[in-house]
Amino acid sequence: MRKTIISSMLLFLVVAISCTLISCGSSSDNKIKSRVPTLLPSSTDFPNAGLLVSADSVQKSLGAKGLVVIDARSSGYETAHIPKAINLKFGDFFTPGTGLLPTTTLEAKLGQAGLTRDMTIVIYDDTTASFGAAGRIFWMLEYLGCDDVHILDGGWDKWVADNRPTETKINTLPSATFTASVNRSIKSTSSHIAYRLYDNDFVVVDNREDEEFIGWQLYGEARGGHIPGAVQVPYKWLFNTDKTTKTYHDLRLLLKSKGISPDKEVTAYCTVGIRSAYMYFVLRLMGYQRISNYDASIVDWASKTDLPMEKASRFSTIVYPMWVKSLIDYHKTGSTTAPPPEYPYDRSHKYLIFETQWGSFEDMAQGWADNSYLIGHIPGAIHSNSDIYENGYPRWFLIPTAELYAAMGNMGITADTTVVVYSNSRIFAARLWWILKYGGVKDVRFLNGGYEAWTDAGFAGETKINDPVPTTYSGTVTPAFIATTDHVFSKYTDTATVQILDTRTGSEYAGIISGYSYLAAKGRIPNAIWANDADDSSAVYNDPDGTLRSYTEIRDVWQALGVKSTVSSNLFDKNVIFYCGGGYRSSLTFLYAYLMGYDNVRNYSDGWAGWSTTYIEDPNYTEPPTPGWLQLPSGRPFLTGW
Repeated sequence: MRKTIISSMLLFLVVAISCTLISCGSSSDNKIKSRVPTLLPSSTDFPNAGLLVSADSVQKSLGAKGLVVIDARSSGYETAHIPKAINLKFGDFFTPGTGLLPTTTLEAKLGQAGLTRDMTIVIYDDTTASFGAAGRIFWMLEYLGCDDVHILDGGWDKWVADNRPTETKINTLPSATFTASVNRSIKSTSSHIAYRLYDNDFVVVDNREDEEFIGWQLYGEARGGHIPGAVQVPYKWLFNTDKTTKTYHDLRLLLKSKGISPDKEVTAYCTVGIRSAYMYFVLRLMGYQRISNYDASIVDWASKTDLPMEKASRFSTIVYPMWVKSLIDYHKTGSTTAPPPEYPYDRSHKYLIFETQWGSFEDMAQGWADNSYLIGHIPGAIHSNSDIYENGYPRWFLIPTAELYAAMGNMGITADTTVVVYSNSRIFAARLWWILKYGGVKDVRFLNGGYEAWTDAGFAGETKINDPVPTTYSGTVTPAFIATTDHVFSKYTDTATVQILDTRTGSEYAGIISGYSYLAAKGRIPNAIWANDADDSSAVYNDPDGTLRSYTEIRDVWQALGVKSTVSSNLFDKNVIFYCGGGYRSSLTFLYAYLMGYDNVRNYSDGWAGWSTTYIEDPNYTEPPTPGWLQLPSGRPFLTGW
């Protein structure tokens, strides 16, 4: 009897404990599922800070009731993703060149994905590699009436870099009914842009890369170029190196520098409205009110021949990494690949790639010269020491024509060779580009962004030293490209037909400094207009990422100085002569003018050194700044001060 009672009691305890454990488990699960997501901004500086949420808060909120995490990547979800995330691809919701699918179709697709407008939604992608996919989904959901949508700061890139949890499970949600409440004000159209295009309180922002903006047709656009008056803000500029979104301070300065102010209506576009959708998100984050995304973008605009487009007249002068890669692949032995665009030559055509900087390999070994070439360069590239085209210390003037031809031949160049030049210095690359164009080489290209752009594009370099194969050069110089000292002297007082633009620093222009350790003379050519410093560090002529500034912005700078083209599209109203200290900075400004299509421009290669100074070699002279050389005043007039 006692055994029976004890057995019954033990059975009761086991059942009771089991029920308690089951009850506790259910309570815990319910508690997790009923927990409200606590999303926190990654930075509180933004006016609409809650739109950009931190990874910590997202990780802590995973599994919370009403929270949906959307992986917007076009590929990679199946390999790994943030736990509980579902996958939506922006390409399923639009037609390129037309824009979003009909609202009823979007409602059906989003409902099938399990979304409703009352959900809290966090979106992520792999930032720059996704071309703005998260922004596109964000913009679409706001357009359809969702008001609790966020983007994960840093996206998948930063999540993985921080070793946060991932999973491979394919997640789906039960089907739901999505009912849109369309906000048409945030979806721009070609007709609206055309109507408002030249209004002072309307800004059109182009979020594409330089090559697209200037005229290259990379994605099947019917016409190349950009919407007239558009300001360029490349999509990748919106991110830090760790793929987080730029700070409020940095974005405010960027937008201000481009004239994109909160009091204006702003419409963003790109190729098919993906990158520009992230621009829309950034503007929302910054508190802008009148903003929209032109989701059909340039593919739509370019297809409508009644709408205006603008491009750089000689856009093919400026090439991009994929163009150079295609050039190399096209000329490989046995290749069947297509030639790069705007390259009308067969596979037997000769091409050369030059990395240029001052110094020989011996100078590099001694630590005197930049050794970037030895660290890594584009496969097949030859180092071009700037010394080979100049007459040396302390003048550094361009060598006479016969010597120039010999130097070009020694580098393996002919007049018919296609030459690509690049450097980690824009002015050095521009200098070599100008020398070869002046020397008579017909096809010279400038790689925008240099080797850094090449590696950023994912292409491999090499460290092998490539030697030139000498040949005989038989081209002819282009006299119209150069201004000699005699030419400048004959024109400097003719302000009615000639404008001389000084591209040195303000201190050099005013005669406070010479600008060079080896040049004594200070001042400027009389009647010269200060056109801002064109050195590599100049924000006027260079973008922060080491690429060329938008040519339209350079044109605006010059127009503000009175350097205009109002009569003929290929001529300035007055003949223009660029100069600096010794022809490098002025080569960059000449390149810009050439890119724009202007034909009445010259580069005063000898510059201020040639104008101001007569050099006499004297081994007995030991005084600074140039022992062994006397520097005497040239006798030509000069001015100082402002």
